[in-house]
Amino acid sequence: MKRSIPQQPLTLAAAMLMALSSTAGAEEQKPATDSNVPVLPEVKVRDEYDRPNSPNRGYQTGIVTSAKTKQLAKDIPQAITTVTEQLMLDSNADTMKSALRHVAGLTFNSGEGGRIGDNIMLRGFYSFGDLYLDGVRDVAQYNREVFHVEQIDVLRGSAAMLFGRGQAGGVINRVSKQPGLVDRTEVSATVGSYEYGRVTADVNKVVGENAALRISAMKTDAESSRRGVETKREGIAPTLRWGIGTADEFSIGHLYLSTDDVPDFGVPFISRAGAVTRTQITRRPLDVSASRFYGTPSDYERNDTNISTGIWTHRFTQDTEVRTVLRFADYKRALWATQPTLGAGINTTTVTDATTVGRRTHARGAHEQTVTLQSDLTTKFEAAGMKHEVLMGVELLNEKQDRWNYVAAAAPATTVGNANPDPVLPANYGNRTRTNRAGYEGDSIGVYAQDQIEFMPQWKLLLGLRHDRMDADYYTVANPQFRLKYNEWSYRSGLLFQPDDTSTYYFAWSDSFNPTADLYQLNNGTRYDAERSRTVELGSKWELLDGALSLRTALYRATKFNERNTDLEQANSSVLSKERHTDGIEFEAAGRISPKWDMFGGIALMRAEIDEVFAVNNPNIVGLRPRNTPRYTANLWTTYRLTEAWRVGGGLEAKGNRLAYGTGGTSPVGIANAPSYVRADLMLAYEQPRYDVKLNVLNVFNKRYYDGIYENGSMVVPGTERAFQLTMTLKY
Repeated sequence: MKRSIPQQPLTLAAAMLMALSSTAGAEEQKPATDSNVPVLPEVKVRDEYDRPNSPNRGYQTGIVTSAKTKQLAKDIPQAITTVTEQLMLDSNADTMKSALRHVAGLTFNSGEGGRIGDNIMLRGFYSFGDLYLDGVRDVAQYNREVFHVEQIDVLRGSAAMLFGRGQAGGVINRVSKQPGLVDRTEVSATVGSYEYGRVTADVNKVVGENAALRISAMKTDAESSRRGVETKREGIAPTLRWGIGTADEFSIGHLYLSTDDVPDFGVPFISRAGAVTRTQITRRPLDVSASRFYGTPSDYERNDTNISTGIWTHRFTQDTEVRTVLRFADYKRALWATQPTLGAGINTTTVTDATTVGRRTHARGAHEQTVTLQSDLTTKFEAAGMKHEVLMGVELLNEKQDRWNYVAAAAPATTVGNANPDPVLPANYGNRTRTNRAGYEGDSIGVYAQDQIEFMPQWKLLLGLRHDRMDADYYTVANPQFRLKYNEWSYRSGLLFQPDDTSTYYFAWSDSFNPTADLYQLNNGTRYDAERSRTVELGSKWELLDGALSLRTALYRATKFNERNTDLEQANSSVLSKERHTDGIEFEAAGRISPKWDMFGGIALMRAEIDEVFAVNNPNIVGLRPRNTPRYTANLWTTYRLTEAWRVGGGLEAKGNRLAYGTGGTSPVGIANAPSYVRADLMLAYEQPRYDVKLNVLNVFNKRYYDGIYENGSMVVPGTERAFQLTMTLKY
């Protein structure tokens, strides 16, 4: 069958509706008995569409809901990146972290401040508090999966008007797979290097005239090129949806995810000999094999996540609906991890294979529960000669969290040359005796409204306003009772110029706030003003090749005030900077260049600087580049169809060097450096209507690189060495 370039979503929808209308009319038409009645010629409408079992569903997205309204990406006056399911499948991304390697301007922290789970920087700002599942806050500390995910949307820039408290970098929203009215089943199995094994299933079954059940499931058991690091994950996500396409649509779903990993705190940075100047890079990763692991097989990171969600959508008309979501989430986590350390005075000239490596223990646990009720009204109408797209909503959130440390015994020290991954451990190693308990309970309410006004042809104005109130009670051992209250306003505005259906130019301004709350160490009787962030952005979006290829670019400045410490292990939280900013420009392309050639790529250039600090912080960090903020990142993934059955592809991931340093004291800052890198991957796929076979090669050239960085400059985590993964998928 000849493959054609897919049309724009609206063009394709219109063609399909015309075809259905013609068919319906033909069925109702009776044979003419009067020979004088003219017979119209038959009209056939044909177009390509993404079939449920299509081997390539593409790297473009259609309607985006992560901005709370159903819009095409070109109608949103903010930069937005979508990692589609097909992109994740082609690159064999099995976690949210591996999927986000395709997002330019994004980096990863490693265990920063004792934090576990997904720990992300976007545009140079912390984004671990801006993680969402289907538009509902999901910020607990755990490693997220993608077996149940249809796509991941990254809405860049301050977004508190839409989502409440947040950071300057943007929002990362996972969109769950939803049941549909077509029976479909896919089962995949992957085996690979380092004892990698993974099985997934995705079953959609029609169970009524307008009802369907979808179940996604996964089990993963794998080792790593880091000898001794292991992961075990299993999960299931059933969703029942009924009333599909009717005035009242309902769904009930649950996500269960369990992980049991041996955590990896990498290798230590090592200092060079000599004096330290204020801006001099003085530390680099310890030069040992990328496979060398200084932890123990008795270390663990265990997380159990249960998220139940009910959704009711009531449609008054085609343009007006109310969507109400009720979610209960329960997160349990426990960590016992080993961080390798080098003693004082050890530097690049004195280190040998016999140099002692200490093993510092990180041991803690937590139990968190959230209840969220969120209701959004969206409508379109005309008034005073102008078109309006209105969003109004309310969000209620109750959060409870208990945290504690474990009475920790350290593993015996080892040496640089002999990691000794299986030492004789103390009898109480890994115990769960709790100490230093702390916690909080908070209630939040957010009320918001937004209007996108087409005030004249080709011009739209976006105005949004939100108010959030948070009332939280904290407790620690030193301060059994402490209350914080916040009342914050957030704003969003944008001006769009759309001279035709294929191009958009916009200017946007938005802001965010973040109180001293669940994201940081619980307060010990200290109240800080809320963090504030603002983003100014100028951008453009184009649809080329009849809508098959989407391009975008954005020029922005993001500024953050009253930045907090992320350290969860210290007795108090403290501020890091009074003001810092990132100036950046981004370029991105996604879609199909030709009927056989798909691509997804982006480049982000960032120039970031700390502008001002508080008196408690080291004045020498003023003027420095913020931690873990490379000057550039880039990514490319592309595939080409050689024949009807064979498809070949590959990708590149590049990051500039990233800095790490402490912020306390008044002495010159010792700066650690995670060097720049380029990693290459390959893919070869043989695809048939009922099955696929795919080979992925990760890190083809076995490049030594460092994936996550601990921001105070004490450690860095090496990325994977070369690995092969073979996947077989059955479809029926």
